[in-house]
Amino acid sequence: MKKLVLTLGIFFAGLFAVQAQDANADKQTEKLMNDYTTVCSLTPDQAAKVKPMIQTFVQTRMDNRQKYQGDKDGMKAANKQNRENLDNQLKTVLSADQIQKMKDYMAQKKQERMNKQGAGGDGGASQE
Repeated sequence: MKKLVLTLGIFFAGLFAVQAQDANADKQTEKLMNDYTTVCSLTPDQAAKVKPMIQTFVQTRMDNRQKYQGDKDGMKAANKQNRENLDNQLKTVLSADQIQKMKDYMAQKKQERMNKQGAGGDGGASQE
C-alpha cells in the first residue's frame, strides 16, 4: 500500500511539474507574440504565421534548459542557434523594416536589463 501511495505521489508530482512548464511556455509565447504584434504592427495573417515559430522557439529554449542543465556554455550555444533559426524563419514572413524594428526593440530591452542589473549591484549596502 505504501509503495502504491508513493508511486502515485511521484506520478502526480511529475504531472504537475509538466503542467507548470507548459503554462510557463504558454506565458512566454504570449508575451513574445504581444511584443512582435505591437512593435512590428503584425497583420492578422503575419501573426498567424509567426505564432507557431514563436511557440517552437520557446519550447526549444525550455528543452535546452533541461538538456544543458549545468552546462552554461552548451546552453548558450544551443540558445544562440535557436535564436538564429527563429530569425531566419521570421525573414520569410516579416518585412525588412519590421525585422529592424524588432532588433531595435530587443537591443533596447537588453540595455534596460543591463542597466537594471547594474543599479542593484551594491549588494544592498547601506547609504550614508
